[in-house]
Order: sequence, then structure tokens, then C-alpha cells
Amino acid sequence: MRRRLSKKTRALGQHFIVDEEIFERECAYAELSKDDVVLEIGCGDGRFTKVIAKYAKKVIAIEKDPILADLAMQNVPENVEVINADFLEMKLPKFDKIVANIPYSISSKILEKIFGYNWSVAVMTFQKEFAERFFAKPGERNYSRITLLVNYHSTPEYLETISKGKFYPIPKVDSGLVRLTRKGVPKLPESFWEMVKILFQHKKKLVKNAFEDAKIRLELPQELAKKRVFQCSIEDFLEIHKHFCGVHECIK
Repeated sequence: MRRRLSKKTRALGQHFIVDEEIFERECAYAELSKDDVVLEIGCGDGRFTKVIAKYAKKVIAIEKDPILADLAMQNVPENVEVINADFLEMKLPKFDKIVANIPYSISSKILEKIFGYNWSVAVMTFQKEFAERFFAKPGERNYSRITLLVNYHSTPEYLETISKGKFYPIPKVDSGLVRLTRKGVPKLPESFWEMVKILFQHKKKLVKNAFEDAKIRLELPQELAKKRVFQCSIEDFLEIHKHFCGVHECIK
């Protein structure tokens, strides 16, 4: 593994688990069965992919690095489809579950993408500090746009902390293993998430001031206008969005 990692893979911030007992636990947390089509994001040389394949009907393994993708193709069984592609740029085939140790540098973008597809359960590793945002409450320091994104679409569970020494290359921080169980909720318009992103750029300011800083003028009820952005619940943001769309063209 040490000689096989290209500069491209290192630049992505991708770190590979080297303890196969963790692979087994990840598969157990996902409750895989021979009916499941599993998506793996960033499969590396296929060592985790082989374990997933033991329990799943099929594995769709995505790897951007052509050298690692080629190694994976040589290492995996017949029920694995290795795709050498940029995960963020490709249209995904149908799948049921996600089991993946993802490139940390694109964690937010991966979450944004997977919530655009239908699936039941995802078991994924993130940087521990990033994973902790999933569990923040309104008013807490870690409360963020990612908190809203994850909790609107799923129910997150923190499964375990994985020591940085269990990875190669060794990252600077420990990782968190998380299970996301998908909720059956309506899709929100892109304008909602754009609005949330704008507001969280000024998360400690009052909502009305955050909009003013973004050169957006709109009338809000006082109980919303005078809340600080990081104190707003998902229900508050949904109500704010109604007013936002009243003065801005919102595309679904």
C-alpha cells in the first residue's frame, strides 16, 4: 500500500484502514445481506472491498486513482464492479447501502451528493471532529450547515472512534465511524440549502444581520430576525426560507 499511493490520492486526503477487524465491524454495523447492492466510495486497492463482497449481493466500488483502481480490479471477486471515476462527477447506479472509508477532504461534498439518491443505511468514516458536528444541537459550537443536512435526511449514530494509528497514511486526527439511517422526507429545493449556506457564513450573527451582510433584504418575523443563525432549528430555517422565496426566485 505504501508504494501504491499516488500524489493524487494523497492530495485527496484519503487514508486507508489497515486493520481488517475494523472492516468486519463496519459490515456488521451495516447489517449487510445477500440482497444488498453496496456502494463503496474510495475503494483504494480493494482490500476492504473484498470483505464487503463476502456479505453483499454486489459491490459498486468507486476509485478515482487509476493505479489503485487497476489494483482493485485484480484483487476483488466477481460480484464487485470497480469504476475508475471521480465520484463527485459521475451519475451513480442504483444501490441499497453505503459502506465506505471516504476521502476526508471531500466529506461535505460526498454527503451532499449521496442525499440526492435513495438508499437505506450508510456506514462511513469521517474525521472525528467532522463527525461530531452531526450530533450538535442549536446553539452549540459545532452546530453547522452539515448538522442540518445530515439530520434532515437521516438519523445519525456514532458507532466508535478509530485511532489514527489504524490508517495509512497516518492522519493527524482520529476518525469517527458513523451509521446514517435514511429518513423518508421530502426533497428540499436547492434554494433552501443555498440560503442555509449563506447564513452559516455568519453563524454567530443575528439572522437579519447575516442577510444584510450578504446584501439580501427581506422582512422576517421578529422572533426569527433576532435569533442568531447558530441558534435556529431546522423548523426555523424552513420558516425563514418561506420569506426568502417571497423576495427571491426559488428554483425547486
